[in-house]
Amino acid sequence: MAQPTRSQLARLFRIRDFSLLWSGSTISLFGDGMYFVAIAWEVYHLSSSPAALGAVGVAFSLPQVALLLVGGVISDRVNRRVLMMAASLISALAIGTLGVLIQLHVEALWMILILVFIYGGSQAFFLPASQALTPTLVPAELLPRATAVNQMLEPVLIGVIGPSVGGVLIALGGTGVALLVDSATFMAALIAMALMSAGAIERAAEAGPARKTSVLHEAREAIGFVRTTPWIWAGILAAAVANISLTGPLQVLTPYVVKYTLHGGVRDLALVIAGGGVGAVAAAIYIAIRGAPRRPVTWIFVAWAASCLALTPIGIATSAWQVAGLNFVVGVGLTIGNLIWFTLMGTRVPNQMLGRVSSLDLMISFSLTPLSNGLTGPAAAVFGVSRTLLAAGLLGTVVTMATLFVPGVRDPEKTPVPTSG
Repeated sequence: MAQPTRSQLARLFRIRDFSLLWSGSTISLFGDGMYFVAIAWEVYHLSSSPAALGAVGVAFSLPQVALLLVGGVISDRVNRRVLMMAASLISALAIGTLGVLIQLHVEALWMILILVFIYGGSQAFFLPASQALTPTLVPAELLPRATAVNQMLEPVLIGVIGPSVGGVLIALGGTGVALLVDSATFMAALIAMALMSAGAIERAAEAGPARKTSVLHEAREAIGFVRTTPWIWAGILAAAVANISLTGPLQVLTPYVVKYTLHGGVRDLALVIAGGGVGAVAAAIYIAIRGAPRRPVTWIFVAWAASCLALTPIGIATSAWQVAGLNFVVGVGLTIGNLIWFTLMGTRVPNQMLGRVSSLDLMISFSLTPLSNGLTGPAAAVFGVSRTLLAAGLLGTVVTMATLFVPGVRDPEKTPVPTSG
């Protein structure tokens, strides 16, 4: 592992364009935290059925999964910064319109579904462009720290600060006010990107030049690149299995354990959730200070496997503090693995293809998470909560570690990381 270099963090934030992008993204994440609590509160105001909120969740996630590859192709064809600004504007308009409708008391569930669908679709273009833009703004040796600080505040903003402020705004002015403030955060992010220098604009344009080939051809090109690069396709496979193993059990069974096995209350559940958030923040700070390890692929797979392994004893925990500690390990493992993964992608994937490869990664890694949520409940009903948690954790651990031994997976550890942006 590289020696701690706090001066490199200061150097990173002296890069004006990166600081502007980071500031805009941080404000937007704060708005995302408000959105999740506001949308849930509003849907349950209109309908007492959990199926209604589930439908809104599908409306948000379905266009992301369906359009991510297209978004990745587009982000490699056009100016990524401009694409992110356009996506932020669409998100602001969709969420802002919903806020106005609620304030006018004319909202309906079908309106929410349509506007959330538009919002989710815009994110399919924003996410791959954002992931591909950062490596064009900072030198390669600073990319691990840039990746870490990009995600350092995410669990706190989305899981704690955003929902807390959103709850206050809802209490004072209603869900419409909270969503209007969320819309304003997208506009703030747009303004931050608009203030980026001409040099950043030129580099973004060079990273995504216009092409004459078809979208389908470029999608096939990215798929072909992933298929012939073992560490990428094995990593995507491991991430997909880890998501299947973790998402459903954490979201469905951990609250069950806290409430029914441990007979805990809301505070106990908040403690457990906070454990994962604190672990994620601690891991991000560690990577931000220490930088990328010398054996990045090994670290990625071991970290992901450790997060899955921490899931196995949750079903037999005897206190909320134990579950929080295990969730802390989950947060640390996932965050370390993800940060090193994003860094490796940024330094090893050709920049003109990074948007497409990133979109493939996101699409495949997260497309199976609804399956995890759907299978967890029935599996727990048949096999029991403890056995389901044990099986899910072992599945993720074994598959993730097995992919580490696929021929060619550790090839990036045999060649030096590029040192120039």
